[in-house]
Amino acid sequence: MVRLIVRSFGVLFLIVLVYPSEVRGAETAQYRELVKKAKAEGAVEFWAPQSKGKNILKVFSKKFGIKAKYKRWSGIGRQQRTLLEVRAGRKLSADVMAPGRDNHGQFLEAGVFRKPPFEYSKVWPEIDKRIYLAGGWGLAAIGASRAIAYNPTLVPPELVPKTWDDCARPEFKGRVVLDSRHKLYALHWDRREWFLDWVKKMVANDVILIRGQTDVMQLVSAGAHALFCSAQPYVAQPLIDKGAENLKIAVPGELLIETATLSFIRKGSPNPHAAQLLVGWLVGKEGQKVIDKLSYHGFPWVEGTYNGKLAKGNKVLLCGAECVAKASEMAREYTKALGLPVTR
Repeated sequence: MVRLIVRSFGVLFLIVLVYPSEVRGAETAQYRELVKKAKAEGAVEFWAPQSKGKNILKVFSKKFGIKAKYKRWSGIGRQQRTLLEVRAGRKLSADVMAPGRDNHGQFLEAGVFRKPPFEYSKVWPEIDKRIYLAGGWGLAAIGASRAIAYNPTLVPPELVPKTWDDCARPEFKGRVVLDSRHKLYALHWDRREWFLDWVKKMVANDVILIRGQTDVMQLVSAGAHALFCSAQPYVAQPLIDKGAENLKIAVPGELLIETATLSFIRKGSPNPHAAQLLVGWLVGKEGQKVIDKLSYHGFPWVEGTYNGKLAKGNKVLLCGAECVAKASEMAREYTKALGLPVTR
């Protein structure tokens, strides 16, 4: 039996920005040439879903002396409207665009994006290849983690999940929540058959389905549920920081990471070098530390990030470019395994 509860996204959180000490960029010849040309252009505009983008760009502007403008551009519907307008001939002001996983393929097919002026790997050889879109057209700027949130007054230490299978223990029958939206792509991608069987076991164990993250964390903290087995730690941690004593995070041997904010340079941009410099800076150590301080979204392989600390002693499962390309198909499989109607 499955109980389905639909709740809207609730509390927004504020984190004080602490500027990190400057980290020197890669000093390849291409990097120096890119910086020179980017400064000559002098401006860049970035469209992306993140609420903290404006503050992130302030640090970029301060470092390079390039005027950076940010537009929050979120939601499948809004991005689809932009695509329709582009196809109808509308001119955009964005230099860098980060459409969601459900939309970026359509933007690529429509010819909205262009290749970067330089190959990213030649400008920044140290960039982790796992965040590349195939062909090097775009880079993922953030790592969105997935783990388990639980109430320590309801889950004794010996029952805190050490594996994902523990979420389906009989002791937790009817006391576990899953997000009705797919939030476990990396686990699905890593071992598909096991994952779909696991979802069915969760359903048989009377899992509760709720659409949302913040609301669920608050319910777990209040004691309404024992475990949230598709939790986003970057949503839970601000609540913990604010004093949610009955809310903790467990990484059950594997930290799941989804690459997100896949950023592309717009075809026809008057500032392609500034655009590429921004994208490269976002995924580098300095940009990652700024992103991490604002939203706990730094990649786990960047030293000192929140996700890096969560990953310590655990295996990291990554939903990279190939996984993201299959997200819609996996979402349908997840929905079907939950016993919910599947739409196309």
